[in-house]
Amino acid sequence: MDNKKLKYIYDLVKQTLSLKRTKFTLYIAVVLWLAFATQIIVNRVFHESFQITQAFVKTNAIGQQSSIEIIAECKNDFLSEEDKKLIIHKIADSIGLTIDKDISVSREGARSEYSFEKQAKSANTMIKIVSLEQKQEDAIKINHYIVVRLSILRGMQSIDQYKTVLNKTLDSVGIDQKQVTLQYEGSLNGRLTLNEKDRIANLLVEELKGDIAIKYDEEDLYTVYGYTGLINEFVTSTGSKVNIHIAITYDEKEDKTKVLLATPIINQSW
Repeated sequence: MDNKKLKYIYDLVKQTLSLKRTKFTLYIAVVLWLAFATQIIVNRVFHESFQITQAFVKTNAIGQQSSIEIIAECKNDFLSEEDKKLIIHKIADSIGLTIDKDISVSREGARSEYSFEKQAKSANTMIKIVSLEQKQEDAIKINHYIVVRLSILRGMQSIDQYKTVLNKTLDSVGIDQKQVTLQYEGSLNGRLTLNEKDRIANLLVEELKGDIAIKYDEEDLYTVYGYTGLINEFVTSTGSKVNIHIAITYDEKEDKTKVLLATPIINQSW
């Protein structure tokens, strides 16, 4: 074999190896980038909830509790009775909840509900599927909504894990969109002064790297609305984004001041 042929083969092999090396390098780069991006997403989801929990802990409120509420719309227009019960069982299994009684079923007009509730010493749980019929021209469309409420009565750290698990489970059953609300509650002895209320509100907002948008003070009811880029969920009020809601109320009978923090807003009376 002459030198020209040898050089040609050598150059061809070199180009092939170079191409393979480039492809391999690109492949490794893509794999590493995907791993890095996934880690960022996981860290953000975990860090977001963890940051809120840690912020509330710093208020030094006693009897601290936490809760999560998720309202999600199903993608599927048709859900049979069996489908609804299977979804409720799947959500319950994901959070370690045993369904030890029949799932309740109620119907009233164009609305039907399949629900399971359980109260325990350390937590209260409610899982519900609400179906609403709507007339559209000559057809009837049914929208299905999944509602999950979980209240941790002792401690708060586990609420972060429950949020992650519930989001993953709901995504697996097929949902179109959802609203997630986290809420924290505790109390302080006696009636707080305005300066003390301001200190707590400022502490919570600063810990969440946010800004106060609106503040109300009506004697025994003190309310603050704010926004932080740390939290994905938000609602829009008067053209402004809101995802921090703080309420401080005084209970004269108990002689205690109740402190609530929610994202994006408090979803119960206070």
